[in-house]
Amino acid sequence: MGDCHYLYGNYMTIKRMTFLQEILKFMGLEGRLHLDWISSAEAQKFVQVVTDFTDKIKSLGPSPLSGQLNLAVVEKECQASVQAERVEEA
Repeated sequence: MGDCHYLYGNYMTIKRMTFLQEILKFMGLEGRLHLDWISSAEAQKFVQVVTDFTDKIKSLGPSPLSGQLNLAVVEKECQASVQAERVEEA
């Protein structure tokens, strides 16, 4: 979960990333989201992570949803999910 002293923020980030990865998997976009803990002092690690992820995205090719995505529907579903998460946290 990283060495950051903002543990609650790190926890919420993992929770949100897991949720987003499930949404992307459902949409056929699995593997197009990545999280890595990188310190501001780790410039070389940052470069490597960005380079590796860029290569991965290029290897996946164009979005399988190109021209098929109805953003109004996606927005509505995302809003419903956010509301559900707020109820869960309460």
